[in-house]
Amino acid sequence: MKISVNRNTIWCDLFVNRLIEYGVKYACISPGSRSTPLTLAFSQNKSIKLFQIVDERSSAFFALGLAKKSKSPVAIVTTSGTAVAELYPAIIEAFYQRIPLIVCTADRPHYLRNTGANQTINQDNIFRNHIRYFADVGLPDVNLKSLSSLIKKTDTALNIALIENVGPIHLNFQFEKPFEPDTYTEKIDVNYINKIYSLFNKIDFKERKETTSIDKVLKKLTHFEKGLIIVGYNNYDNQFSNLCARLSSKLKYPVFADASSGLRCCNHSQKNVIENFTSLIRSKNYKKEFDPEIIIQFGGTPTSNIVQNFFKESKAEKIIVNEFGDKNDPSLTARTILKIKPEEFCQLILEKINLQKLTRRQDWFEKNIKLNEIAETIKRREFQKEEINFEGKIIYELYNLLPSKSNLMISNSLPIRDADFFVSCTNKQINIFSNRGASGIDGINSTALGIAKLSKEPTVLVTGDLAFYHDMNGLHNAIKFNIPLTIVLINNNGGGIFESLPISRYGKTYIQNFVTPLDIDFSKFVEAYGGKHYLISNFNEFKMKLDESLKSRKLSVLEIRTNAKESKLIREKIWRSITSAIDLYLNENKSRSN
Repeated sequence: MKISVNRNTIWCDLFVNRLIEYGVKYACISPGSRSTPLTLAFSQNKSIKLFQIVDERSSAFFALGLAKKSKSPVAIVTTSGTAVAELYPAIIEAFYQRIPLIVCTADRPHYLRNTGANQTINQDNIFRNHIRYFADVGLPDVNLKSLSSLIKKTDTALNIALIENVGPIHLNFQFEKPFEPDTYTEKIDVNYINKIYSLFNKIDFKERKETTSIDKVLKKLTHFEKGLIIVGYNNYDNQFSNLCARLSSKLKYPVFADASSGLRCCNHSQKNVIENFTSLIRSKNYKKEFDPEIIIQFGGTPTSNIVQNFFKESKAEKIIVNEFGDKNDPSLTARTILKIKPEEFCQLILEKINLQKLTRRQDWFEKNIKLNEIAETIKRREFQKEEINFEGKIIYELYNLLPSKSNLMISNSLPIRDADFFVSCTNKQINIFSNRGASGIDGINSTALGIAKLSKEPTVLVTGDLAFYHDMNGLHNAIKFNIPLTIVLINNNGGGIFESLPISRYGKTYIQNFVTPLDIDFSKFVEAYGGKHYLISNFNEFKMKLDESLKSRKLSVLEIRTNAKESKLIREKIWRSITSAIDLYLNENKSRSN
C-alpha cells in the first residue's frame, strides 16, 4: 500500500532519530519558515527537550550552558540568512572550549544562491574557522542512496563532535517547499518506509585510541625537585582534583589553581594550592628564588597576564597536558605537549614514578605554602578594611557565602580576574563555569541560564555592567522557562578593566572611547523580564539579599555600584602589602641561612 508523504518530513525525522541515538537530549530552536521541517521533526519527538528562543544569539549561548552542565551534545536549529550568522559567537566559544554543539541550519536550495532570493546568503561552511566538521547534506530525497548519504554525514559529524575532535559541528539543510507534513511531495509504499528506519537503527561509535608515551616525562619529574603545577580553566571533576592533589603531594610540587579551574573549591586539593600565586609573583625576590625547574600545565591558558608572563619568562621545562593536545601556550615556550586526559596522566605518573629514585627538596614545597599563607593573612586583613563596593571583595565574599554544590558562572573581563587575584580556597564544593574559550562578554546571561535550567542546586552569575547589557535579551529565557538565577551585577558604569591598562592615561579620549559609560537604570529592565532588582549598599545587605534571592528560586539581580579607579588603587595597595611582607620574609630567611 502506498501512502502520501513529504520528503522533507521523512528526511528530518530520520535525522533527529539519529541524533537521539548519539545521546542528544536537548535542542534550542529559533523560529523561521525555512527551518519548518527541522522544527517539526524535533518538536514531534518526545525524546528531546526543546527550548524555543527567539533571539538566535541567545539561543546558541543558552545551548552552550546546557551542554556545559549536562556534559552532553546540544542541538541548535535556525532558519536561513542572517539568523545563521547570529550563532557565530557561541560557536567560537564552543570551539575553543571543545563543547559539542550540533548546529543545524536551514537553507534555500543551492540553485538560489547569488540570485537575489530573499533571506539567502552563502551558508556554505560559513563557520569554517571555528567548526570541527561541516557538511551540506543536500536537498532531501527518499531514495536509499540519498538517505544513506544523510546518515553517513550525520554519523561522521557526531563521531567527530563527541569523540574524534570534540567541539561544534555544522550541518546545513537545503529545503524546497512545501514544508508541512500534510502537503505531500510523493507517494511511497509503507513497507519501504519501514525498511528505511530498520536500515538505519544502529550506530557505529568510533573509539579514539591513542597511546601517549610519558617515559621521558617520568625521568624529568624524577630528576627535577623544584616544580610547579598550573591548572587552567576547564570543567574539572572530583576525580581529577583528587588525583592532582595526590600528584602534588607525591612530587612536592605546589599547585596554582586558576580561579576558572574550580580547584579552589574542592577539599581534595586545598592543602596543596597556592591560591595567592598572582600576588606572590609580583615580588622580584620571589620570582628569582622560586623559578621552578619544571612546570606542568593542565587545561587552558591561565587567566591572568601576570601568570602568563611568569610562564613565559621562566627558565623551567614546560609540559602542556590536555586531552586533545591543544597548544594552550601563547608564550610559545613549551616544548612538550601531551595529548592525554589530565586524570589519566596523573594516574600513570602516580603508578610509574620510581620512589627510590625520587629525591625531593621538602623546603621548596613548604616555603611556597608558607609564603601563600603570609599572602592570605594580609589579604584577609586588608579585605576587612574595605566595603562591599570594592570589586575584589564582592567575589571574595561571594565564594564564602555560597551554599555548597552551588553553580557559579563568572563573567569575563574584571570578574574572572578578580576571582583569580583574590578568591581563597573554601571547604565547599562549588561548581565553577566560565566562557574562557574566547573570553568574550557576549552571551554571558544566556549561558548562565542554560546552566541553571539543568541544575537543582542554586546558580549564581557574577558579571559586569557591560556584559550584562550585551545580553539583556537572554533574560527572557528566565521568564519563558521559569529558571531561577541570581545575578550579582558589578556596575562600574563602563569598561572598568581599562583602568588597569596604559590607555587610561589618555584622559578624554580614554573616557569617550574605552570607558563608554552606559548610565542605565538596570532595575527597569530586570523588572520588565519579571525579575527582582536590589541595589546593594553594604555587606550585611548583600548577605541578606543573596540568601533571600537564592531561596526565592526566581530571577534576582543584586546590583553593586563601584568605582573602577578606586578599586584599582585598592588592588595595588593590597599587592604592595603582600610584596613587602614576602620580601621581608625572604630576606630574613636569607640572613639566617648566612
